[in-house]
Amino acid sequence: MNSPEAARGRYRLRDAAVSWRDVDGEVIALDVESGEYLSLNGSGRVLWLALVELVSIDELGELLVETFGISEALGRADASTFVADLERRALLDEVA
Repeated sequence: MNSPEAARGRYRLRDAAVSWRDVDGEVIALDVESGEYLSLNGSGRVLWLALVELVSIDELGELLVETFGISEALGRADASTFVADLERRALLDEVA
């Protein structure tokens, strides 16, 4: 069964919206429009790196389950929250 998020499409980082580097296990990103810096490690880093490619929320959730051994429900919830935050910041492109 597909989640409502899966029906929405797939996501990837908006190249023009953010400048970032993966340094020593931490993603350092600059939101070009707002000038705000983001620092991501752990699960945030894993999700960010996956969003370089086109990926669904369900796939991101599965990645968290595989990487951190958490429940599927928690993986989907965390991925959904992460994507929602990046959408709010206009750092993602959604492809139907």
